[in-house]
Amino acid sequence: MTSRPKQKIRLNRPSGAASPPIGAGPGRSTAPDQAAPDQAAPLKPAPYSDVRRARLPEKLDRLTVLTKPGVRGFPDVDAAQALLAQTMRRDRVRGDVLDLSAMGGLIGALDSVNLRAVEGSAAALTVLRAAGLDAHAAIPGDRLPERWSDRARTVCVVLAGDRGNAYAEAQVAWAHACTPPGGTLYIAGDRDKGFDRYVRAAGKAFGSGETIARDGGMRVAKLVRRPGPTPPQPAPETFEAFGVSVVGLPGVFSAGKPDKATTLMLGALDTLELAGLDVLDLGCGTGIIGAWAARRGANVTLVDGDLQSVRSAQATLAASGVTGEAIHSDVDAALGERTFDVILTNPPFHVGRGVVLDVAREFIAAAARRLRPGGTVHLVANEPLPYEADLGVIGPVRETLREGGFKVLSVTRS
Repeated sequence: MTSRPKQKIRLNRPSGAASPPIGAGPGRSTAPDQAAPDQAAPLKPAPYSDVRRARLPEKLDRLTVLTKPGVRGFPDVDAAQALLAQTMRRDRVRGDVLDLSAMGGLIGALDSVNLRAVEGSAAALTVLRAAGLDAHAAIPGDRLPERWSDRARTVCVVLAGDRGNAYAEAQVAWAHACTPPGGTLYIAGDRDKGFDRYVRAAGKAFGSGETIARDGGMRVAKLVRRPGPTPPQPAPETFEAFGVSVVGLPGVFSAGKPDKATTLMLGALDTLELAGLDVLDLGCGTGIIGAWAARRGANVTLVDGDLQSVRSAQATLAASGVTGEAIHSDVDAALGERTFDVILTNPPFHVGRGVVLDVAREFIAAAARRLRPGGTVHLVANEPLPYEADLGVIGPVRETLREGGFKVLSVTRS
């Protein structure tokens, strides 16, 4: 899980019906015995796993770009990336471009661009591969020469300021390391998420550059790298809680201290017997929940769609002296045929800057698929989030605890 900004929760209709899935046929006229268009039933949301066309702003609407739930900006493209694409097209960028935040591959849709796509999001990697793009899973600080022996002269990145200062600083340092001397970096982001501050920091390392495009709150800067040392990657945060040693990499949800929801759930489950059981930590973040379960003798599997979180969870398991497997997965897509006795989850309801429930609802659907007979799901969520009906497909839902704006829900499969 990535960092979740404080934000009022506004519930909207499901966004999955925004555009047809790839391969869907064109719309057909209404038959006489069917409802007229103004009386038609609402479209059923498309399955979470469906890759579909993204909605593009007017200035880019001649391009074709894919997306799916879980990708930043869904069902549109990310606003900062849209301005980045417009700016690079205006500058007539050509040839190899290394995109360190590729999302659905919008930059690769530009004429004459050969995209080298890098992503840490499992959902985005699914989309990039569906589009036939050269995609590589990596996080800030990873070395890329093993994948591409020569360095692209043009690099671009969208700063995820919503993931915190340390993560944006890690992105800037990574971009510097990936840009050859004399090469160009295009950096995009949100003015209200610290963009100007990060660009000033990048300018000190690169030596020259300026903001060259603005659209509302979105910004794009262009920098040319001079020879010189790359800034260091920010150090991870560490803390002790619930008997485990947590290692929080930059940008991972609650990297510096246990969040209130997880604290509430683990307190409510203090008497839970887990020895010898197969336990899934679904959306593991730093790995605190999975490591807590492993401390109690469980055989733990931890999954997260964010590669930075998976690396953080692996480090937490090692620091805590417990064993478990942390897997990079778009919800449960990489779990094969595995099933579990207990599933513990604090589902995310943010993707980038937006509040969306597509991913959280897929978490619950995954729990229903993965839970063994007699097994139990324990879920913690903000009070307003309407997860009870989704959990009800597993069995009767019990409210284990409600406190401080959060609720712990439990459901057992008969």
